[in-house]
Amino acid sequence: MGLSRRDFLKLTGGTAVASALAAGLSPDEAEAQEKELRIKGAVETKTICPYCSVGCGINVYTKDNKVIYTDGDPENPTNEGTLCSKGASLYQVINNPLRLVKPKHRAPGATEFKDVEWDWALDEIAKKIKDTRDRSFKIKSK
Repeated sequence: MGLSRRDFLKLTGGTAVASALAAGLSPDEAEAQEKELRIKGAVETKTICPYCSVGCGINVYTKDNKVIYTDGDPENPTNEGTLCSKGASLYQVINNPLRLVKPKHRAPGATEFKDVEWDWALDEIAKKIKDTRDRSFKIKSK
């Protein structure tokens, strides 16, 4: 019998709720207790969602410099604890093993990208922006 990830999560979530109800907790109390156990001992950092200009607040919980949980910040006046699907998926983006953590550069004529250092990449970007501005900048005469 194959058990999908979704079925596994349903089964374990259902078991947790059933256990909490058997212990006399309401579903809301059980959910709060589960969250408390998940973030116990973690450092909470308040930040802003990076996806759009709305400025939704996010609480990020870390242990050993690794993000373990994120949720909406109920104290933030913009979103009052709610998040859109992109903001809610921030945890998955951060912990994705395929996430790029170093800049890549493909030299002119090359077919492969190579890892480069941030300082070098930012200096190159600044040089290209300045070069473009210097070539096209015109002073308006009065």
